Amino acid sequence: MSEAITRRRFIWIGVGAAMAVGTGAGVKVAVEQPEVERPSMRIGAGMKKVLVIYGTKSGCSAGVAERIGRTLATQGIEVDVVPAEKAGDPASYAAVVIGSGVRMGQWHEPVRTWVADNAGALKTTLLAFYTVGMTLVTDPNKTDEVRAYTDLLIAETGVKPVDVGLFTGWNTGEGFSFIERAITGAMKVPKGDFRDWAAIEAWTLKVAPRLQVS
Repeated sequence: MSEAITRRRFIWIGVGAAMAVGTGAGVKVAVEQPEVERPSMRIGAGMKKVLVIYGTKSGCSAGVAERIGRTLATQGIEVDVVPAEKAGDPASYAAVVIGSGVRMGQWHEPVRTWVADNAGALKTTLLAFYTVGMTLVTDPNKTDEVRAYTDLLIAETGVKPVDVGLFTGWNTGEGFSFIERAITGAMKVPKGDFRDWAAIEAWTLKVAPRLQVS
């Protein structure tokens, strides 16, 4: 899956003093905000179809979604891996797996919007959630905090996932804005790709029977 930066744009964002980037509380700063390719793909073949949706800014969660899709495909399932911005009606799928990276303590907005817009259909569809981020890298004991990123969305929409996967992410600087790199540096977030592919595959195989697709 390509995670190359396809274009760059400038945005205005508010920066608080708590972010420790030296701009002062409430100051708006023009920063270069890279955007990454968000590809869709179909993997595998079978009688049952599963939709895997992801939200990403840096490309990290795109790789996780692809690995989930490829793992499900080993069970004789046809899988569509789609970014939330391009995801359509889930009604034709046997199950849906939805996940996102985290920014400012919540999932990316396109994923939250898709879940809210399709909550009616998702309430009668078997689904699982997953969250990808650096919190469990810096403190493996914060599983409750990471789980909380989805709990609010579950409460707001009334959907009921059969499971919620919690995965470590990356801090490579790829796809990160200048401000985001400054913040992670100030917080001493370790650099590197910490995605645990074995854990992602194990969770996928564990949840597949609960989604009635294996």
